Amino acid sequence: MNKVLCGDCLEIMKTLENESVNFVMTSPPYADQIKNYGEVIKKIHPDRYVDWFLPRAKEIYRILADNGSFVLNISDKLDGKFQNIFVFKLVISLCEEVGFHLVRDYVWYNPATPPNVFSRGTMGRTKKSHEYCFWFCKSEEWTFNMDSIRKPYSGSMKKILNGEVINGPRDENTRPSRHNFDLSHKWNDHGGADPGSVLTISNTSSNGVFHDLCKEMNIRHPARYPEKLVEFFILAGTNPGDTVLDPFSGSGTTAVVAKKLGRNYICIEANPDFCRLAESWIAVTIPEDV
Repeated sequence: MNKVLCGDCLEIMKTLENESVNFVMTSPPYADQIKNYGEVIKKIHPDRYVDWFLPRAKEIYRILADNGSFVLNISDKLDGKFQNIFVFKLVISLCEEVGFHLVRDYVWYNPATPPNVFSRGTMGRTKKSHEYCFWFCKSEEWTFNMDSIRKPYSGSMKKILNGEVINGPRDENTRPSRHNFDLSHKWNDHGGADPGSVLTISNTSSNGVFHDLCKEMNIRHPARYPEKLVEFFILAGTNPGDTVLDPFSGSGTTAVVAKKLGRNYICIEANPDFCRLAESWIAVTIPEDV
């Protein structure tokens, strides 16, 4: 526990006990991109991605607590002229072959996605500015903390909470969409609003301790997703003291966030350079004597 384990996640996960982690958050390698898996340089074609991932998913299922959750951050890609549908095949396989249940499909929207070749308008599509975050569970019950992830109320909602908008009962407040709202009284203040399923988080950080470490260790592509993205799901799906697993930990974002939030972590990464980077980042972010 609270370690970065360097090696093939499939083999390392086999050594972990049944139901020994409370939450899994990970972002596996993109399809059809060269990655260092330790001893072998592999290129996983989209058509083979599901078969490659399923053995790892079965280990995740085995070591996840019955009331735990698994959040998969993943992006699809073009395969020739069209977008490959391996991501959606994977979601179906995780449910039908592994046994997971899909709780919610989230979209991580990165408003800072820069213009690219698609922005020329000559390839029949726009740039891709989002990735998927699929939340899975094992059983009928799973940890979920809405109050930990609520967002600030809008100005109009604050007026309703303050009793400044009194427009009658539901039948007098029906929208064209057929939603209706009872505005005949103050609404309960829950401390914030439901954040919904589209998470707008920029991935633009380019300074600070982490990037100093990357320069110092000569690591140019540090395999990192935003801390705020990880924070959202760890706050929502875990309690203090729980154990979070990331089997494709890259530079250790999941571990850093888990530790900041008072959770334990187990991170697995095949690339030795990323393992060293993760250990250094964790150590300087929250020293052991704190």
